[in-house]
Amino acid sequence: MYFLNILFFGALALFFAYGALNNFLARGNLRETYRHWGYPDGFHYVTAALELLVAVFLLIPGTRVFGAALAICVMLAALATLFKAGLRKQAVAPAVVLAVSTIGLVAAYGTLS
Repeated sequence: MYFLNILFFGALALFFAYGALNNFLARGNLRETYRHWGYPDGFHYVTAALELLVAVFLLIPGTRVFGAALAICVMLAALATLFKAGLRKQAVAPAVVLAVSTIGLVAAYGTLS
């Protein structure tokens, strides 16, 4: 069971670390996309910081509950942004990550003493 926890939370942390890196570097037209969505310049750094926090929290057993809860908040914000922009088809991946993060929250909460 310990191995499954490491695998599950490690994979989820990797996803958020990758997202943090992409948002931090803001390659291509990401900055323009954030502006189009109504976010201020530099907001991609806020997203990157939140995703990096999620990744770190998920890797530490004592903070996994906080990491999973923050992951849920980040994915809800992503979904709200996409729905507001009318990009429903692009909402599938964040919805899946939201579901996986919710499972992670339940799993992490179940390991608290």
